Amino acid sequence: MRRATGVLELLRDPTYIRYWLSVVASFLGDAITRITLIYLVATETDNPVLYVSLVVIAQLLPFGVLGTFVGPLADRLPARVLMVGSDVVRAVLVLLMIAARDQPTVLLLLILLVGVGKAFFETARITAVPLIVRGHSIPTAIALFQSTNHTINLVGPAMGGLLLAIGRVEAVFVLNAATYLLSAALLWSMAVLRGAPAPAEGTEREPYWRALRTGIGGVLSVPSLRFLTVLLMPVMLAVGLFTTNLNTQLLAVFTLGPLAFGLAQAAFGAGSIAGALIGPPLVRRFDDRRLIIGTVVLFGVSMLLLEPTGRLRDSLGDPVVLAWCLLAGLGSGLFQVPVANTLLSDLPEQLRGRGVGLLNALMMNFMIVGVVFGGLAADRVGIAESIILTGALLLPCALLIALSPLGRPPQAKAGTGAERDTTEVR
Repeated sequence: MRRATGVLELLRDPTYIRYWLSVVASFLGDAITRITLIYLVATETDNPVLYVSLVVIAQLLPFGVLGTFVGPLADRLPARVLMVGSDVVRAVLVLLMIAARDQPTVLLLLILLVGVGKAFFETARITAVPLIVRGHSIPTAIALFQSTNHTINLVGPAMGGLLLAIGRVEAVFVLNAATYLLSAALLWSMAVLRGAPAPAEGTEREPYWRALRTGIGGVLSVPSLRFLTVLLMPVMLAVGLFTTNLNTQLLAVFTLGPLAFGLAQAAFGAGSIAGALIGPPLVRRFDDRRLIIGTVVLFGVSMLLLEPTGRLRDSLGDPVVLAWCLLAGLGSGLFQVPVANTLLSDLPEQLRGRGVGLLNALMMNFMIVGVVFGGLAADRVGIAESIILTGALLLPCALLIALSPLGRPPQAKAGTGAERDTTEVR
């Protein structure tokens, strides 16, 4: 098997670079829209705390609720139809927000519909990755997408804040719509996305509901994906709780000032980017199962290290907090590479859309539950204590799953990560 090509070679592929630019434009639109809406409801409603919470829920909920149901469509419709359609619809919805800015209920409905569009876009985007990187390494492509996403999550809100500071909200919404339309134009030009996925050889296309049932059964029949399904439940609960309480920990417990808080966010983002970029060499060296367990352990340990971080900060200052944020980001970013590689490599091609939709919905739903529990746990036991306790519970969960037979290949088929050299798509 050919060795995996590097990021630079991937970016020289004209098909991939158009796809990558389209995703950058769409992700940037998402990031700017997110910060613009939070600013809008926080400054122009009579109950900002309630409406900010409702905005976050409206953005996340459609993916969790609809992800599984979008999968069968991704297995029968061209990726270009779903992705371009999603971008165009989201552009229209963002422009409608200009007229609805003074009507919180209508605005929330539009936000919910934008979330529905994102559910379609993301399922089709991930399903299409093997088509786009054909002849290249899937882990390298995953690393580039993840590092790009983490970078946009840092840059996008800052850009949105700057645009809000120097311009009108209406102009920012127009710019948001333009990013979606740019993404749609780039995707429409890609011939590789035009064809509809073919059903498995010797079979006919199933009716929608039967295809949904078949997809769920097919995904859970693959040992590595069954392992992933079980592992993602506690991990995404932990991620949701950690995400909820991280900013509160930095601002309310560590009482960081504006500059230190910004540096802490940048450190977490830098760790996430580094984790994504070092993922492909590790995937080539270790099998995905062991690497996934290792990254979960790293993330759990980083949460436990919050306790000594709090004590050392008194004597060593804010650099200790920045180092902790860097480590937590590293664990979070690294975890995503072997997970995505397992998903895209081990899913049968005819089940790829349904598998992506199912596991993404599972991740989002458990993350939402973690967000809710995070707020409750912080109130009951304290902010720092809830993070440390989550790490303490995550480690034995990872150990139990590691010792279980879940995801283990038959002995005769067992191989090393080097033998897999993971996954070139031809």
